[in-house]
Amino acid sequence: MSASGPEARTPSPVGTRSAEAASPRRAAEARGDAEAPSNVPIRGQRDGAGRSPQQMFDQIAERYDRANRVMSAGVDILWRRKAIPRLMEGLGEAPRILDLGAGTLDGALEIARRAPGATVVAADFARQMLRAGRGKLDTPALRARVLPQVADGHALPYATAAFDGAFSAFCVRNLSDLPKAMRELRRVIRPGGRVAILEFFRPARPRPFFDKFYNAKVLPLLGWAASGDREAYRYLPASIAAFSSLEEYAQLLRDVGFTDVDAKPLFPSGVASLVVAS
Repeated sequence: MSASGPEARTPSPVGTRSAEAASPRRAAEARGDAEAPSNVPIRGQRDGAGRSPQQMFDQIAERYDRANRVMSAGVDILWRRKAIPRLMEGLGEAPRILDLGAGTLDGALEIARRAPGATVVAADFARQMLRAGRGKLDTPALRARVLPQVADGHALPYATAAFDGAFSAFCVRNLSDLPKAMRELRRVIRPGGRVAILEFFRPARPRPFFDKFYNAKVLPLLGWAASGDREAYRYLPASIAAFSSLEEYAQLLRDVGFTDVDAKPLFPSGVASLVVAS
């Protein structure tokens, strides 16, 4: 694969899992030219067009931001702005942050703006999503501090305890082996570090309006209008229905070694939830 694009870095042996003391910046450089995993499906599921999540996200990458804004009426921006301050509390002036499932870099950029001394490794399995976000790195300072990296959440190419914290927005639902991926996430966070996870969880109680009407009928139409890809937005409600509940996910984080797990639904009506753990 060509090593072009914003996620391409000079290969180096420093910063891989065998070099435990390496910085996340060097880790990103070490694996920046690696191929994305070819198929990381959610629990064996594919969308109606037969695509894995990685293939689906790569194909909608250029229209992803527009579709998000249309479908959420901009509330996804507010969710990130609520989550990221919780993540950054007490992590210092120059934290090392992993953005897992960074997509088109909205979360990584918000972290960089809120913490001018932070270094953010923006990891995603969909190379085209990272490429679609590169135009947002519009200053040399941002390009120096936000480091896109193609990576598999099940086998992160970073040293143990490489990061002070991790952020993830609407990614963990797409992981095929959630316990394995959460053990990996725990491994790369230093003792005393923190994670903040935004996600759509399987509802514990029926939500007729959101689940049977909006998610099932309205959302695919809005996604189709904004992106031209109806099947990608039929996949979203299907993936929510197949995923963990908020309580199940919080318990999984405890099981893999996180403590002080705080899991709360967000406005409106618990459509999305925020989980913060250390």
